Amino acid sequence: MPDDSETRSAFRVTLGIVLAVTLARCVVLALSPLDLHPDEAQYWWWARTPGFGYFSKPPMIAWIIWLSTALLGNSEWAIRIASPVLHGATSLVVFAIARRVTDARQSALSALAYITIPGLSYSCGLISTDVPLLFFWAVALYAFLRGCDDARRRWPIVCGVALGLGLESKYAMLYFLASAIAATFFAGKAHRFVFGPRGLVVLAIGLGLLAPNIAWNAMHAFPTLAHTRANADWVHARYSFRQAAEFALGQFGVFGPVLMAGLIGALCRMARAPARGEDETSLASFGLTPLLLILIQSFVARANANWAATGLIAATPLAVGELVRWWRARALWASFALNVSAMVALWIVLLSPGAADTMGIGNAFKREQGWRELGRQVARAASASAYNAIVADNRSIIAELLYYTRPRATPIRMWARDLRIRDHFEMTLRLNSPASRILLAIEPQAAGRVLATFDSAKLLARLEFPIGGHHSRVIDLYDARDYRDPPPVHVRMPVSPAPVL
Repeated sequence: MPDDSETRSAFRVTLGIVLAVTLARCVVLALSPLDLHPDEAQYWWWARTPGFGYFSKPPMIAWIIWLSTALLGNSEWAIRIASPVLHGATSLVVFAIARRVTDARQSALSALAYITIPGLSYSCGLISTDVPLLFFWAVALYAFLRGCDDARRRWPIVCGVALGLGLESKYAMLYFLASAIAATFFAGKAHRFVFGPRGLVVLAIGLGLLAPNIAWNAMHAFPTLAHTRANADWVHARYSFRQAAEFALGQFGVFGPVLMAGLIGALCRMARAPARGEDETSLASFGLTPLLLILIQSFVARANANWAATGLIAATPLAVGELVRWWRARALWASFALNVSAMVALWIVLLSPGAADTMGIGNAFKREQGWRELGRQVARAASASAYNAIVADNRSIIAELLYYTRPRATPIRMWARDLRIRDHFEMTLRLNSPASRILLAIEPQAAGRVLATFDSAKLLARLEFPIGGHHSRVIDLYDARDYRDPPPVHVRMPVSPAPVL
């Protein structure tokens, strides 16, 4: 970045605000009573055995949780703590990216706009693969922009390392390559960087860092690739304009409605005046390419709103630069007011989950409630009798039991309806050997297919746990005997009623 007093002063202010927001988020996490999301519990289990790959994701998320729990213990907040820290670090990189195209004041505003984006505020309450992905994407983008102007070797190396570590976080980092190629159509210096020797250095380093994960996948019949393909679900293409429209509207919620309006305005202004700086057109390519690719995905099959989150890195400086022009920057301050209000509302919900129902967003947190009590009830039932294993047929239940039944002497196993491997637990914890006595924890709707694989089963209890949105999670506990292979046709077994606990 330019080493001038204005930039240094703006960065110091930005750093102070980012540190304050990050500290507040860490405190909220430490005080939050919310249980782990099933995905978080699964990632924690992966972190118990750090490796170069896992069934559905590359290994970076497990490495991060391994480090945070090794330093801070295995509490929920320690598992999640890297999320606000890395998001804060990413916002500082956004400052540096914005400084390539605008002045120090707007760079500070861009960093602060980024850290208060509603989607990021929600993400700070969880640990997910998007967290390291966005950080490494931001570092790679900054190195790319610098490398386009600076012939020194450091920038291709930094870009390549960030690319590789981003790929180890989530394969969506591949959109970075697509965005870089898109930038070459509008910026001559981007063309020279991408299709010259420096571009080959970036690609070689990035793929080299991904090589251990590729080797792991090759040894396990490429499960992560198969899972990614299944998520895309192009085999069941729907070609739905409604789904595409829902995804597009969802971006206003993720990015914030005013910031999204600013981004649209910036892109329209650039279309009318194409003779803008090449760094700015490169930013537009990196902001728009992921959004367009996932928009196509949402039209063909389906897409979650966060799948285009990488575009937020480049989109934020563009949106802020446009909003400062609207009504003497009043639109930008309105955006801050709205997004900060959403951030504070999320803090309230994290501290008092019951407030989510009052706000009408209870469903957003229903997967983070009820698991601790389920673990306690299952652990108590397992200790009351001599069971060979605790078994569930659901990835979410297995992940939560692995975390919330600690410590335990009874192993946990995954029931599978056939030989196909659909998740990490079917691959590593499958119930595939004779077991005379099993404690089953299953949802009522799964009883028929699961109980048909046992010679007998007795319903011990039906457990109900209130969760967000005025709903309840219902889990049945069975004492099941003599496991055998699943029958070719599922038979519904009659069971006697049991009291609700």
